[in-house]
Amino acid sequence: MAEQLRALHEKGGDPALERFPDPGELFLVLRHTERQASCLSEPTRGEAAVLRAKLWQFLREQADSGQLRAIDDGRDAGVPWDRFSEALCVTTRHGAYQKALRLKAEQVRVPHERRSPETARAYEKRRVAEERAEHVRVTAQVRRFALAQRIARQLLEHRDGLVLEDMAEYWLDELAETVDDRDTDFHQANFCSFLESFVRSVHQHSRDAGQAVAKTVEARQALALATEFVIQESLEIPK
Repeated sequence: MAEQLRALHEKGGDPALERFPDPGELFLVLRHTERQASCLSEPTRGEAAVLRAKLWQFLREQADSGQLRAIDDGRDAGVPWDRFSEALCVTTRHGAYQKALRLKAEQVRVPHERRSPETARAYEKRRVAEERAEHVRVTAQVRRFALAQRIARQLLEHRDGLVLEDMAEYWLDELAETVDDRDTDFHQANFCSFLESFVRSVHQHSRDAGQAVAKTVEARQALALATEFVIQESLEIPK
């Protein structure tokens, strides 16, 4: 947008165009365009004013985001709320805390939500709940990873006997690429999800096309194990 604003000033006859700041210096660009606004031709002056307003809004959003990051860094370093009072233009530690919550609300709210401490608190509760749910998911899937790995190897061994469409091929390729490269809990949990997605894709295609899921006994057995994996927590694989 700063480049567009410069182009408008060139078009509008800005007599100080040679002193137009570098577009990366957004604050300087805005100060220059304010000073020179009255020098622009009438149609261009209006267009430049609208663009300037957009840039100020962008700068405000960036300032709020940067200020919130500074507060978060300070809090992580143990800085008490009353130390932020002057920086946030309030007089009490409670005021600083509330101001920080409003800044957080502005970053996380959806269009219909108010910029309020309540919005920030609701977001924080959702975030904690989502993190807790993700932890439960990962923990449960990690317990099943070794089993998923063995099933995936059987599926890959009998790949030619499976009836696959594009999505099933995609998920089986994901399994093939990651079966021996799952070192973290998160990656192991995702591997189990790949296997589940593969099974769903195979059976969905079978229902839609009215076709069998496999062409060989071995492939059918491997897919049966994978299907059981999806619908129950634990399963013993025959040696």
